[in-house]
Amino acid sequence: MSGGLAPSKSTVYVGNLPYSLTNSDIHKIFEKYGKIARVTIMKDKVSRESKGVAFVLFVDKASAQRAVVAVNRKELFGRTLKCSIATDNGRTTEFIKRRLYKDKSRSFEEQIYSGTLYRGHLGDLVKCPV
Repeated sequence: MSGGLAPSKSTVYVGNLPYSLTNSDIHKIFEKYGKIARVTIMKDKVSRESKGVAFVLFVDKASAQRAVVAVNRKELFGRTLKCSIATDNGRTTEFIKRRLYKDKSRSFEEQIYSGTLYRGHLGDLVKCPV
């Protein structure tokens, strides 16, 4: 993401979300306040279920401010949403920078586990007999 985005200033933290909402649902809720660059729902690493928290990255700071004012303390499916401008924890560059993979001829799993073939999701890898 380039073009002058300031993630620490234009990212909205949204808490107490209904667990059933998807990225598209959140995008639809917030798109009326400005152009959205990215929606990230925080999920449990094992179950992959929503934790009820999301981050909405707007293209500009003013849109983020409008969204916070409009959505904070609003009720959605019986839950009171909590919105604020996200605070920078020092890790924003990890999520913005583009990852470069040197060898694109092999899959990601093969690159990581060099030589051993695995199948399945990274969370529950199963070693396969070759």
